[in-house]
Amino acid sequence: MKNTVYTLIFIFPFMMGCTDINDSTIVQVSYGTSFGMCVGYCKHDMVLLPNQVTYTCSSWNNSLEPVTQTESLSATSWNSIKTDFNENAFFDLPETIGCPDCADGGAEWLEIKLVNGKIHKVTFEYNNEPEVLKNKIVQLRSLLRSKTCN
Repeated sequence: MKNTVYTLIFIFPFMMGCTDINDSTIVQVSYGTSFGMCVGYCKHDMVLLPNQVTYTCSSWNNSLEPVTQTESLSATSWNSIKTDFNENAFFDLPETIGCPDCADGGAEWLEIKLVNGKIHKVTFEYNNEPEVLKNKIVQLRSLLRSKTCN
């Protein structure tokens, strides 16, 4: 009986530290595009959370008022964004890939925030995403393009 009590006293603190939430659980996905040599709404971005998505369009010199629109996001859509996402491969990518927006070619970026607070942002040349992000970027581009700022 004594051994059982000692075993429980020893194991209990470790059991209390366990949770069902994995430290690599994605809690926010942000994605955007920008073009430096542009007039008008040159920056487009969106922030996806488990229950909502916020779209923002803005200009470089504040000549236009930013346009922001928030919509609810279904659990199905949120899970679709997170499904088959390789967090380890993403966090291994450098912060800048290629020459984003060189010669006004445009830039795209993806930022992921995990439940443990870890955040990583990768910026790359427009329409030249890293292979490991290809499927997700195609999905995010489609979602962002469905909104206009005119």
